[in-house]
Amino acid sequence: MKKILVIMVLVLTVSLASASGNFALGIRGGNFSGISLRSLNNGRGTEFLLTAGASGFKIAGLYESHYAVDNAQGLTWFWGFGLHAGLSGTNFETSTVSFGVDAIIGIEYSFEPAINLPISISLDYKPAFDIIGGWGTNWAGVAGTIRYTF
Repeated sequence: MKKILVIMVLVLTVSLASASGNFALGIRGGNFSGISLRSLNNGRGTEFLLTAGASGFKIAGLYESHYAVDNAQGLTWFWGFGLHAGLSGTNFETSTVSFGVDAIIGIEYSFEPAINLPISISLDYKPAFDIIGGWGTNWAGVAGTIRYTF
């Protein structure tokens, strides 16, 4: 089972490395806090999340679609879906591997158009459902993220 986690990390890393577009690196805070790395090109992109909670960590890969909000410069809404893998437990040797599906919907504001600052903030809802192992269904996946675009 732990091989699934390693394979997923490799697939996500290759996917992000081969993606073209604007990259954004950020810090995510909420039920599962962690790191966000996203590549976005023409409203479509991939996002890689490494999140941790009290009972373990998860790595998620999401495909997202972003849409501009009319008459609101810098404001977009987005939705997407993807997969995750993780470990639950405090000891790596005895932890349980989880694998499942994710969805995401949210809103993001970029300061770039208004004040030429490559920073964005977002608020999203990301439910997750474990197919194998883990914590089961997590419907409380609300988080905020601040990102730097480069």
